[in-house]
Amino acid sequence: MKGSGLSPNRPPWLALAVVCALATALACYPSWPGYMSYDSLLAYEQALYGVRTSLWPPLHTYLFMLSRAAGADAWGVFLVQTFALFYGAGLILHVLTPGRRLAWLLCALFGAGLVYFATLLGALMAQWRDVTTASFAILGLGLWLAAAQARSLPLLALAIASISLAVGLRYNAFVLVGPAVLLMVWRPYLARGAAGGWTRAAVVVLLATGLTGAWASTQWRLPDGLRLPAAQNFGGTQEFDVIGVSACAGRNYLPAGITNGKPITVAQIRKAYDPRHLLSTLAPKPGVPQMVETDAGGRVARTWRRLLTEEPGCYLAHRSAVLVEQMGMGKGPVFYPVHGAIDPNRFGLALSHPDMSVRVRDHVKVAAFELPRRPFWLYGLAVVLGLAAALLVRRHALLLLALLAGAFGYPALLFLAGPAADARYIFPSNVLCLTIALAGLGLILGRLGGRAT
Repeated sequence: MKGSGLSPNRPPWLALAVVCALATALACYPSWPGYMSYDSLLAYEQALYGVRTSLWPPLHTYLFMLSRAAGADAWGVFLVQTFALFYGAGLILHVLTPGRRLAWLLCALFGAGLVYFATLLGALMAQWRDVTTASFAILGLGLWLAAAQARSLPLLALAIASISLAVGLRYNAFVLVGPAVLLMVWRPYLARGAAGGWTRAAVVVLLATGLTGAWASTQWRLPDGLRLPAAQNFGGTQEFDVIGVSACAGRNYLPAGITNGKPITVAQIRKAYDPRHLLSTLAPKPGVPQMVETDAGGRVARTWRRLLTEEPGCYLAHRSAVLVEQMGMGKGPVFYPVHGAIDPNRFGLALSHPDMSVRVRDHVKVAAFELPRRPFWLYGLAVVLGLAAALLVRRHALLLLALLAGAFGYPALLFLAGPAADARYIFPSNVLCLTIALAGLGLILGRLGGRAT
């Protein structure tokens, strides 16, 4: 649109929906109705019997409730999150890319990228809130760009609603979309002067309402409005850090409660320590006193705070070791690239195509081990192509920088707060990186091809 720097080609809403529906069917079929681990099954169980914990935000449970009410049981959430991811990315690529054919090509590359980078495919096949978070975040960003192109307040409201859903699903999701949200407040339609003060005021009100609703959903449960118990999500990370710092420093900082009062040596701590996961560290090992997940009456938290100043080098070394595993930069395979099953449950949830599921699951495990297909490459591609596009197409510079800030801010927060190196934890930022890289490629090709941007 003139003055906005966006492509003059309106997104092909219906055609894109048809293509994304076909892509969704292909993506969902092998693991139908979606792999489900402990946390997914807990969300589903609470949809039947009521929310009783805020260990994870309960919005995932409410989505299962809506899915069941629509007669779609668990698979409704699986379909919606997958379709929303494809559709949101398609909107972004069509709005930013000069040229309809090039936009469709980039959409095809997006689908190919989800398959090539095997950890993305592994997460996409699961009913994990990380995927749902990414889906609504990407869809919200796509709707925002479409709203900026059309200068449509209703589309802007839908974008904010989708972003608010993403934030409600993950406590840390605001970091992913936060820089873009700030840009949205400043320039709702991206171009200077494209929106009046009333539009900006409407955006502020809509964002305040949506984000307050996202926060409230983690405080009070539906439908009775009872206050949820306070979440204690950081305790596991603190215990993980205390063990990791002890292993690095060669000193036993563990409160006695972690080993139920049994003595433990530094050598035993180092033998137990596994930077991939707290639970892997606590798993029984020969010759090592059994460690348990505990706050030890608050002593773990107090020890953790003390170690931040007494052992900052080892704290950073431990957190870096976790990040290396999470990004696939270690010598071993990427940790937890796919769940690959629906855990035993009493709800009758089971894989519909187990033979195909096994083949795809095994492919993901093998492909995730290959160095060129590991997650860290996506961050590099996003930086190179995103920054190059920002330099070549200055009107998009602020947008691209905001998206990059969110893509890198998300794992930066995990660096400090993650209790494990699960590949799925970085799925939202990895998908955003893939989208940025392809959008940047489209802008570069359009610029080099002499198209007006």
